[in-house]
Amino acid sequence: MSVIDNFRARAGQALAPFSVRFEAFLASLTPRDRKLFFGLASGAVAAVLAGVWWGMNSALDGMETELNSTRQILSEVVALGGEYTEAQASAQELESKLRSYSDTDLSAFLEKAASSAQIRSNLDSVRETSVSEQGILETKNYSVTVKKAGLDQIINFLYETEGAGYPLRIQSANFKTVRAGGEKFITLKMDVASYRLLEGEEG
Repeated sequence: MSVIDNFRARAGQALAPFSVRFEAFLASLTPRDRKLFFGLASGAVAAVLAGVWWGMNSALDGMETELNSTRQILSEVVALGGEYTEAQASAQELESKLRSYSDTDLSAFLEKAASSAQIRSNLDSVRETSVSEQGILETKNYSVTVKKAGLDQIINFLYETEGAGYPLRIQSANFKTVRAGGEKFITLKMDVASYRLLEGEEG
């Protein structure tokens, strides 16, 4: 006798008393009661199957929601990783600019820009007004005045000032038209902030 046949035989022996009792129970029922019993039993089985189906669907819905949430988190992590990489590249570029002009103060730089715009003699003053430190960065504020220059010269001067890559920011600019010898000129006053890495923080 095979293992399966042996198992079936033992199961049959174990269930035999219950089978006899069940058959006796059914025999004691009237045809109407028997039909009612089978109807109730079928309904109970259907209810159990419906419960199992609902539970499986709920579990699947929960798994789908969790999967979508995980995908969303992963997408956000990837996006943040890209933003971090871009920010890091920008920071390295800014640091490179700061280092490249570390030995050139704003006055010398503006004198060179004025010379390129052919208004070196019109650069009246570059006056330091304040100094502040934040972390590894030093900020110096200046008041700059260019007197009686032509419009094209002023435009060229601003282009040379902002386009060379020197770490500065023009915070405000005031243009005033003046007359000299029957001609119109422009006097420019502006506030400029320059930046550099503090000593000991470079490298």
